[in-house]
Amino acid sequence: MKILFCTGSFKTGIGGVASYAHDFVNAFLTAYQFSIVTHDNYEKTKEPYDIFHINMTDFSETNARKLLNIIQSENPNIIINSYFPLLSLVSPFIPNSIKLINVSHFVNGKLAWAAGLNASYADNIISLSTYGKTYLEKKFKISDKNKVQTIYNYMDKLQANNVSEKKQRQILSIVYPGGCSYQKSAEIVCHALKKLLKTDFQFEFYWLGVTKIPGNRWPGVRTKQIQDCLNATDPRIKQMGPVPRDMAQQIMANANIFLLPSRGEGCPITLLEAMRGGCIPIISNAKHGSLDLIENNVNGFVTRQSDATDIKNCICNILTSPQKYSYIYDNSLKKFNKELEYNIWLDKMKTMLNTSTSHQQRIAFSNTIYKKGKKRLQKLYFIDWFKDRFIHQTYHFFFFRYLRYMIKP
Repeated sequence: MKILFCTGSFKTGIGGVASYAHDFVNAFLTAYQFSIVTHDNYEKTKEPYDIFHINMTDFSETNARKLLNIIQSENPNIIINSYFPLLSLVSPFIPNSIKLINVSHFVNGKLAWAAGLNASYADNIISLSTYGKTYLEKKFKISDKNKVQTIYNYMDKLQANNVSEKKQRQILSIVYPGGCSYQKSAEIVCHALKKLLKTDFQFEFYWLGVTKIPGNRWPGVRTKQIQDCLNATDPRIKQMGPVPRDMAQQIMANANIFLLPSRGEGCPITLLEAMRGGCIPIISNAKHGSLDLIENNVNGFVTRQSDATDIKNCICNILTSPQKYSYIYDNSLKKFNKELEYNIWLDKMKTMLNTSTSHQQRIAFSNTIYKKGKKRLQKLYFIDWFKDRFIHQTYHFFFFRYLRYMIKP
């Protein structure tokens, strides 16, 4: 049995799509023969599979036929579309004998569109949350309620954790791993942190990821980094910026309070990394993967989206009476062990890989059908580009400067 795994990235360390690809391949490498198609320039070393390189955003007919030729020559039993939009476009022209499984890595946007486009020609679609499933079914008019299946991400269990020690700490560790991302609500976290730094509470705050804000390269701009909006010399801030992956995992596993009030998510790996160590997660009430995993005041806290004061008050309540919330550590760890560890994910994936094919009858290559799908995808991409460039980045540009100049330290 052979799997052709098509992924937007195979280089780890720069995003969850690549990590997902390696985790999937490693999980089934003994049971299946693999070939990889990747958008990036990943170079093969000692891997026991072939690597093919294709620009997944080149929607020309020539490039589409190139991908179809690879499929024909490799002749796989199963194809996995893990954010590879060109594969979505050629889905109607794949041989009917091949099982096609699409993976939606986000609740909406580009990472979801690559899974939902031409959904009738796919056998299954994996969504990382129930909210992502609902989005795909509505956006792409998927009437078959069994086509989109919710399978959460996973993490390996820690060999040992320090939950008991965490509960006894006098100074709690707060970790935010979202960098400067609009989707992770970076500006709201910055605002909440600025409010926290005005208090006398003792804590350790770790801001992991990029700190450069929109407009940082413009001539004459003085506000270039998140640090410019804060009293960055405050000793309670322990880390601002990127760290190596292994260090980030260690920091998250060691967190007392894990802060990720995102606007959008798939099933955040960072949340799983914190929960497997036992922690107090704080998320927002935005409809995405985190809300599937956290129940307010049971195994974490759910704050109002974009409300810095609500986040600050939640953290202050924990800092005031940490023992009152010690049960949250245990419940977040129980949730991880029950639904988010490796063997649970593996069993669900095995079931999906072994089910029979069920898709709309595929056909020979048709310029008309191909151009129709291409036109729709390009329209979606343009809307996404416009929102990111002229709405999200502009909003961040002005909000961070508001935090610096209008909110007193």
